[in-house]
Amino acid sequence: MPWNADGSRKESALYKKGSGFKLGSEKRETKAPLYSKKPEGGGLAQANMDGSVDMDHKINLNSRFGRKVIKHEQTHIDQIESGRAAYGDNWVMWEDKVYIRKTEDGVPVIDGPNGRWPEGHPNHPWEAEAIQAETE
Repeated sequence: MPWNADGSRKESALYKKGSGFKLGSEKRETKAPLYSKKPEGGGLAQANMDGSVDMDHKINLNSRFGRKVIKHEQTHIDQIESGRAAYGDNWVMWEDKVYIRKTEDGVPVIDGPNGRWPEGHPNHPWEAEAIQAETE
C-alpha cells in the first residue's frame, strides 16, 4: 500500500512527488516526461503544453488502465507537437480554430466544433482521437 500510517503517501523509486517517474526497464507508451502530480482541474491525467504529462499518483503505470491513460495522453501530446491542438486557461485551439472554455453550472465546458460539451467528452474531436488510441 502506498500510504504511511499517518496518512501521508510513501515515496518510492516509481513515484516521486513533483518529479518525473522513474521507470527503469519498464515499458511505457509515451515519450513525454510523466509527473506524479494531481492534474489541474481534477481528472486523472493531463497533457501539458510543455510536452509533459501530469498523472495522479494512484495510477499504476503497469496496469492495463495505466497503459490506456498513457496512450490517451500521448495522443494529446502528439496533437500539440504537430500543431493541431493547443490550449490555455480560457481557450482550446483545434486545427487552427479557437474554441472558448468556460464553466457552466459548475461544469467546465468547451464550445467546440461539435457543440458545447464538458471537457474530456468524446464528442470533442481531440478526445475522440485520444480515446481511439487507447485501444491501439
